[in-house]
Amino acid sequence: MNGKCKYRDIACMIQSDIFSGKFKENMMLPSIREYADKYSVATNTISQALHFLRDCNIIYSYRTKGYCVAENIEEKREILANELIKNLITDIQRIGLTPHELLKLITDMI
Repeated sequence: MNGKCKYRDIACMIQSDIFSGKFKENMMLPSIREYADKYSVATNTISQALHFLRDCNIIYSYRTKGYCVAENIEEKREILANELIKNLITDIQRIGLTPHELLKLITDMI
């Protein structure tokens, strides 16, 4: 993990767990200490990751008990997927591939 953006790397891993269905809507996430132990980082790094996800409306803070997965997570997952696809299409167009070539590449990879 990159030292400066370690919290973002961890936020991406937690987000992946949420979007993959490991954690459901309104479900409590593991504690900051549990995440710190899991990723072998300081609790401050985990706090930064969780604040980042909270600011992205992926999770919310539940009083003083910890963090929970936000509601409408499937909708947020779809929005993220659409953004990623739009960015991919833009990047592919920059290198001169046609939509047909892109579709073939994706089909071949799947």
